Amino acid sequence: MIGVLTCIGVVLRTKLAAQMAYRSHFVLSVLLLIVGDLLVPMITVLVYRSGASLPGWTLHEALLVQGIFGLAKGIAFPLFFGMVGTTLSQVREGTFDLLLLKPRPTLFMTMLSGIDPDDFGRLVSGGVLFGYAISGIRTPSPVQWLLFAAWFLVSLAVLFAFSLLLSGLLFRWVGSSRVYDIFDSVTSFGMYPGTIYAKSFQQLLTYVVPVGLIAFVPASSLLGRAGGGYAWAAASAALFLLAGIFYWHRMLRGYTSAGG
Repeated sequence: MIGVLTCIGVVLRTKLAAQMAYRSHFVLSVLLLIVGDLLVPMITVLVYRSGASLPGWTLHEALLVQGIFGLAKGIAFPLFFGMVGTTLSQVREGTFDLLLLKPRPTLFMTMLSGIDPDDFGRLVSGGVLFGYAISGIRTPSPVQWLLFAAWFLVSLAVLFAFSLLLSGLLFRWVGSSRVYDIFDSVTSFGMYPGTIYAKSFQQLLTYVVPVGLIAFVPASSLLGRAGGGYAWAAASAALFLLAGIFYWHRMLRGYTSAGG
């Protein structure tokens, strides 16, 4: 574990040092990410200011879901979601073979290659939104905070599974950036409270494609609304993660270099 953290730290320092050579580009990229991630919350605020609302959720509670979503992406994207972009470019260019020669597991090297300090801007926007939302709700108890921490780890596991599925797909669907559109389309449902959807669709987002676990369930646990049925959701997330790992390695075995 120490070796893994050391590798991540070295790569982060190296890439951050490289970004500092182009400070204006780095700052502008981070600012654009922050602005882009705050667009949906701004629309939510406008909806509530106009007199409409999401049934059963106050403004701060709805923003809490979106803030947690931003926090999860703010950790996932810079640390391991960059493997999608790494696979996208290196498989197309035929340079992914170099990762196969490294002395560490290929999956780990793919993650390291995809680390991107620019994406920490998402952590800033998510943190600001989360702090604002927390200020407008009843102070959670220590137990609620512990439950939230546990579900937040589940949220990161779900995002990791998505990164595995999308990057694995690129071993065959070579060079297509449409995978990002797939991710945005599917996970956009997770930016809103699950209770606003029909019961059957809510179950789909919780137990089949666990998008609801990214933000809605962690927010519910922080608000004291987590039900006992969510234990099955944790099992669903574990299966989703295992499926992602299996799929990625299965697709890697079918990789034949320079063109998938």
